[in-house]
Amino acid sequence: MTGSSEPPRVLVVGEAISAFMRYPGEPGLAFHGPFPSGAPVIFASAAARLGLKVDLAASVGRDVLGDQLRDRLAEHGVARRLLHVDPDRPTAAVFVTYHDDGAREFVFYVEASAAQSVPPDGLLDEDAPAPDWLHVSGSALAFGGSTAETTWRAIERAIERGTPISLDPNVRAEASLGEMRARLDVALAHAAVVFASAGELEALQVADAEVVERGTVLVRKHGADGAVVSTRTSSWTVPAPTVREVDPDGAGDIFAAGYVAAALHGYPPAFAARVGCRVAAESVQVRGPLESRVRPLADYLAD
Repeated sequence: MTGSSEPPRVLVVGEAISAFMRYPGEPGLAFHGPFPSGAPVIFASAAARLGLKVDLAASVGRDVLGDQLRDRLAEHGVARRLLHVDPDRPTAAVFVTYHDDGAREFVFYVEASAAQSVPPDGLLDEDAPAPDWLHVSGSALAFGGSTAETTWRAIERAIERGTPISLDPNVRAEASLGEMRARLDVALAHAAVVFASAGELEALQVADAEVVERGTVLVRKHGADGAVVSTRTSSWTVPAPTVREVDPDGAGDIFAAGYVAAALHGYPPAFAARVGCRVAAESVQVRGPLESRVRPLADYLAD
């Protein structure tokens, strides 16, 4: 928690992606979009709209998709000083197909895209504003390129400075772990908070007890069923508001932003998760991960 009168500053590093969505019951290849997306982008957008100062180190192409991402992030209040425009690579894309049973299929077009080319420029300058928090998604390490190296350097710097780290493993079958595994283990070992979706820790063969015994807060995200928050000494089940779900894409990242915003203002884990559930519940009621209205943090505290 920051003691300054200024809003807390969060650094987010990772991939920016344009998403195209195909929803159940629609014919042929009827994809909707493009929607600004990518786990770090979704988190950064929500955190900024909640009232945090947010620096996002990401990279987009010099194309219409990149322009859309940059404009939307600026509209939502995310600082653009670390948002790189790569003149030689296109903006990354993902095609998401929703099935009738709620399952989703992802096809990524990331290789040789700008999503892999986030440079360290300005990120590690000694005179750069020091963040109060670092948020990392495992996808930023998994997709490789200079983005993975820049993310790793941010993690190392946060560990050196004692900056709290939140980690969303974001382990997908579509992304090979490869050399990322060792770095992900370091991030897990030093994280203040781990946000895990169903099956992620199991895929990494990491037990819940192993996480919380380090003093880490473990938040198991369960979508419409809310979240389970565990520490070394306690566990809480936090319900999610009942809403009509239209599109759950990005809800976990928005939940994490709500949690981090509340934690940075001194609220305890269970209450921070309650805020996260409320923010995420609004996001699933519309199509597109950045399309919902995210209100200032004070509104969720007062609800």
